[in-house]
Amino acid sequence: CENKFRWQEKDTCKDWCLEAKSCSSGAGLEVQKCSGSSKQKWKKDGNVLRPACSSKLCVANGELKSGSISLEGLRSGGNFEIQKFGGCMTQSHHPRSNEPVSFRDCAKARRTNTNRWEWK
Repeated sequence: CENKFRWQEKDTCKDWCLEAKSCSSGAGLEVQKCSGSSKQKWKKDGNVLRPACSSKLCVANGELKSGSISLEGLRSGGNFEIQKFGGCMTQSHHPRSNEPVSFRDCAKARRTNTNRWEWK
């Protein structure tokens, strides 16, 4: 989030984080206000994004799955766009708590400035 975006008609940005609902296969992914929760901790394993709680789980389309699904664009620093399944990892519009995250149309995500991620 950058202040120039005026998300939800606010002139300041909150930090939003990717969060897994639990540390198990099938657990949904959502955005939440950053809190330092263990559910918001992630690690890059090559081109695979894994929750810090398990080296056997990975980010798939909207949920955690067992195995290793390779993602495109995943970087160790700066901000970046994560792509797979023909789309960009995003929520459906400017973030709100509990908003589901999945891979969606990149053009729409770019238009609404919801296509970028960064390590904190």
